Amino acid sequence: MNKKNNTKGFGLVEAMVAMAIFGVAIISITATMQMAMLSAVKSREQLTSSRLLDMIFSKLKSIDYFFLFQTNSSLPNFFLSTGTFQGTTVYPYRTTLQNIHTIVKNAGFSHYTIDIVFMRRDTSDANGNGLTSDLIAFTDNDQNLIDDYDPTIRYFDQNSDGDYYDTYTLGGRKISEEPDTHLKEVTVKLWKKGYVVTQQTELISLEQFSGIESMASGAALKIFISQPANATFLYNLNTTARQNAFMLAITKSYPSDVTAYRADTFYPLRLWGETSPLAVARFYVNNTSTERDNRTSDMNGLFDFQSAAVTNYLVEGQNRIWARATKDANVSPWGPRDVIVDLNPPTISSAIPTGIVKNRAPRVSAVITDTGISTNTTSGICAEVITLKVNNNVVNHLYDSATGEVVWADTTTAAPIILSTGTYTALLEGGDRAYYKVRSTWSFTVEIEDPDNSAPSIANRSPIGSANTTLPLIQVRVFDNQSGINPASIVLKLNGQVVVNSSNIGSHYDASSGFVSYLPASPFPNGSSHTVEITASHWATTPSDKVTSTDSWNFFINIP
Repeated sequence: MNKKNNTKGFGLVEAMVAMAIFGVAIISITATMQMAMLSAVKSREQLTSSRLLDMIFSKLKSIDYFFLFQTNSSLPNFFLSTGTFQGTTVYPYRTTLQNIHTIVKNAGFSHYTIDIVFMRRDTSDANGNGLTSDLIAFTDNDQNLIDDYDPTIRYFDQNSDGDYYDTYTLGGRKISEEPDTHLKEVTVKLWKKGYVVTQQTELISLEQFSGIESMASGAALKIFISQPANATFLYNLNTTARQNAFMLAITKSYPSDVTAYRADTFYPLRLWGETSPLAVARFYVNNTSTERDNRTSDMNGLFDFQSAAVTNYLVEGQNRIWARATKDANVSPWGPRDVIVDLNPPTISSAIPTGIVKNRAPRVSAVITDTGISTNTTSGICAEVITLKVNNNVVNHLYDSATGEVVWADTTTAAPIILSTGTYTALLEGGDRAYYKVRSTWSFTVEIEDPDNSAPSIANRSPIGSANTTLPLIQVRVFDNQSGINPASIVLKLNGQVVVNSSNIGSHYDASSGFVSYLPASPFPNGSSHTVEITASHWATTPSDKVTSTDSWNFFINIP
């Protein structure tokens, strides 16, 4: 009986158990399929993000290094605050940032951000880790905009416009108002629904230190150009005139921050630097479409050679030498070098006075300029090597970089030097930042007539009568053709108050033209009247009643 009962069909309990097992299996398979689908979607998203970030960095590396700032594409004006960008109020790469934003949106992300950390080589082991080849970030724990390790690295609003977007030139080198480390760690983040989906960090360098030297830091392929340094100058000695200018011996030595390199037919430009071992350093001139020369680095990654091919494609004025390294399928970022080719030595002109000068305080000056043959983009005059000598003695001089004038004057008051009668020989020498030098001499004789029967002359008074501005420039000319004007005797009064005298005459008196000038400190009220008085004496002492002249005039402010 029992045996027969054991052979009966599938019971209800067994069926329910079987159904439960089958359900669990279905759920497991469904979950696995969902996970696989999510993994595939995630994989595609990561691949898209990776390609998108590579594209973004390729565009960022086309931006001028000095215009690469912190950015947020979801904020007005990309988070770039109101200010000037190296002389313009319009950010020149706004179109590039907008194009990136459009591509990011089309890829399904809400926006992107660019974060920047200023990095530098820790050559002094400031962080105390025993290494001098690692990189260290700009650190400002006390928030004074100055690096905690190196006070020379800082934020510096050089033009006082309230931002740090600009650059300025110091010692012939372009310097950023931001921390001038020449190396930025740039992080691009892609955002969606308020969260960072993916991000990528790369080093972008003015010097194209495109990776960290230590392999432990993950650098794969780099290129570093030691010569020519960025923002430097090239000289050419193909002509006798340039050779003579280069070899000319002058009194002062060039400062250490002025750097120039030779690049000509006889001695082509030396290209020297470092990349990965056995990588090929490739060079281009003024564009990246045609390779001009290349050199394979040695087992230590070093290359050092003179390139006639690169030299031949350089033009007078501004040039950009592009460099990058290749090895197998790897390519380094571009390493640009901006150089100025200077083909024309400086010149000295407009030397005064010459011949006989009847003035014991003449304006002794000359103009030194540096212009090109076909361009005005040259290395420029190096003020530090200018020397003015009179009768073989070095004398104090003032140099106006805007006009090129070098004048013999008291360096405190800027007034002309008082001379005794006699003959003087002046010598001016100087040079440009491409190491071309120049020298010029001229002579003059100081004579005065004593007695001088003509009192000093006063002319060209201005303004006189009415003035159509509330801030008029007050001018008057004083001169004497027999014994010359004594600058220390000049006194200019405005409304009875002395505004120009011997203590500040150098800033208001032009000995070459005789004009005394004064600009009031604040505007005058419209309709107000004013009195100007001028007094000046010449050098002759007899007759006593002809030594000094005084004159006065009135004007009133008349703004319709």
